[in-house]
Amino acid sequence: MFTKQLQDEDEEILKIAKKFNSTSGSLPQRFLFFITSLLIRFGFRYPKLKLQTFKFIDVLPSLETNNIYSYFKIYIFDEDTEIPSFLKTSIHFLIHHFYLSSIVSYVLLRVVQFFAKLFILSESKETLNRKTNQTRPRTYDILGEIALSPKEAKEYQKQYIDLIEELPEVIHNIDPIRRTNISIKCSGIETRLFPEAEEVSIQFLKEALRPILRLAMTKGIGINLDMEQYDLKSIITRTAKELFLEEEFKLYEHFGIVVQSYLKSSNEELVVWRKYAKLRGVPITIRLVKGAYLEYERIKSEERGWESPVFDSKQETDIQFEKNVLFLLESYPYLRSAFGTHNLRSISFVLYHTNQKSITDFEIQMLYGMAGKYKFSLESLGYPIREYSPIGSLLPGMAYLIRRLLENTSNQGFLYQLSQGKKLDSLVKNPNKETQYGI
Repeated sequence: MFTKQLQDEDEEILKIAKKFNSTSGSLPQRFLFFITSLLIRFGFRYPKLKLQTFKFIDVLPSLETNNIYSYFKIYIFDEDTEIPSFLKTSIHFLIHHFYLSSIVSYVLLRVVQFFAKLFILSESKETLNRKTNQTRPRTYDILGEIALSPKEAKEYQKQYIDLIEELPEVIHNIDPIRRTNISIKCSGIETRLFPEAEEVSIQFLKEALRPILRLAMTKGIGINLDMEQYDLKSIITRTAKELFLEEEFKLYEHFGIVVQSYLKSSNEELVVWRKYAKLRGVPITIRLVKGAYLEYERIKSEERGWESPVFDSKQETDIQFEKNVLFLLESYPYLRSAFGTHNLRSISFVLYHTNQKSITDFEIQMLYGMAGKYKFSLESLGYPIREYSPIGSLLPGMAYLIRRLLENTSNQGFLYQLSQGKKLDSLVKNPNKETQYGI
């Protein structure tokens, strides 16, 4: 049973949601929203074709340009999809008969690169320098997956160091939201991370991180350690706690870490981080997200016969996210909050409670290339947005592109529900109430 106070709170949250959802945004933002909506409708009208398309995109970086169409045929035309057989046969006949495979291969490559550019900020330092002149603050992320060799890890570490050297020095007393940040993928800079050998893994990871942290401190740049799959959580968390307390790092105020609300232990983690920040005497930034490895964690737990560390439903994750938000705000100034979400209910919930508690030192973080309409709306209302901005070559970044496309076409996704004509009131419902909507 909901109290009158909670009902009033939900009404205020709905008003906030309606206020910034009504803003149309700029022409490029409306165009991107239109493209995203088309992707969503495509994904749910043709689920088999969507799956095969994503598989094709995933393998594309390993292909020579002239051979792209051959693999496109294998993944799209030779598999069972919603495309009628006669249409697939006819298209292939025309391409083969008129020797168009090279041209089609080139066009396919360009189309995929176009979509990659929607989600990837920059391929080179030159274009990055031009884009860093924009007013929107960023947290930069070097594109890459888990390093498979020491050589790969060293190269990945060097890319972070080169990036920090390229970025301008941050003004000492700058507003925290304006401070340049970099997110570190720990499994990219160190291959020797083994849950069964945690102590030695932590030592290896600290050695890989120290040069990056030292250089970042000289530039006044914030460093945030990304959280990855659950297997690595303890290693990354313990590394952060030990490293941030080392003599050369313990007074630096611009270190942070990610907490994932889909983990059942997320609230306990925040309690520990608050105690840690009090002990350290310097704030820690917590980037609160819902989590990006949900299905992976479920499958791995099932394979091992273990209890899943993540919640079973999105609704439970949403409830936990809001509990985490309230705890973070109550933990200010020991914990500085950065909320990573594109969900209208979640954003409105954060804005309502930060206003109630008169807290202005917090961030809303969104992915580059997503939710442009909401970024524009929030900024027009005086709330600066930090963009999580991937940089690196487009083709090696295909795995990142796949994750973004999957998010945009999730059947529980806010954008999908909105594109299906769901009323805003139902999409912004309190997750504690029985509802099938929301993300």
